[in-house]
Amino acid sequence: MCSLAELPDPAARLELEWLLGAWYVLFSNRSEWKVRRSHPRVEHQLLEPEPGERVRMLITTRFRSPDLLGREKHRLAVATAVAGPDEALGHFTAHGQGLARVSSSRVSFAIVEPERRWAAVWHGRSSLGAAAGLDIYTRDPSIAQARLDLMLAELRAHPFLGTRCGGLFSITHDWFPPERYRLG
Repeated sequence: MCSLAELPDPAARLELEWLLGAWYVLFSNRSEWKVRRSHPRVEHQLLEPEPGERVRMLITTRFRSPDLLGREKHRLAVATAVAGPDEALGHFTAHGQGLARVSSSRVSFAIVEPERRWAAVWHGRSSLGAAAGLDIYTRDPSIAQARLDLMLAELRAHPFLGTRCGGLFSITHDWFPPERYRLG
């Protein structure tokens, strides 16, 4: 699992409420979204803490992937994210549930746009060796190219993400805009 040095600082003045609710993962450079998974939608829900416990969120990721016969199936992955004891809000350690319980990774909400319509989320290398990478979350299932251009400019100007946002691709969704996104 990655150290704090391998994570970007969380977004400035971040408030927990900004992270809650449903997000669409429209762009990424993480291999898990490139090959066999599509239509990702992530929901963050605050969990009731035990006395003396740190902030916890339930992360539910819905996506599609083919079964062994190639038929597209709806899938669900669930994890619990726990804020670190001495970290700024926005850094979490996510632990899978069910069969994925042995997997954990560090997550940083590096950018949360002031209107809270999009966020850049860095996923550190997992304990099972999955590569680190960037997901771009939006509140809307599609966005205008002009908005994407502004997002990309902010990503490229970011001190940590600027050198790590290469290789972004559009994740397969049913609601593509009339023209394909230009990420270059």
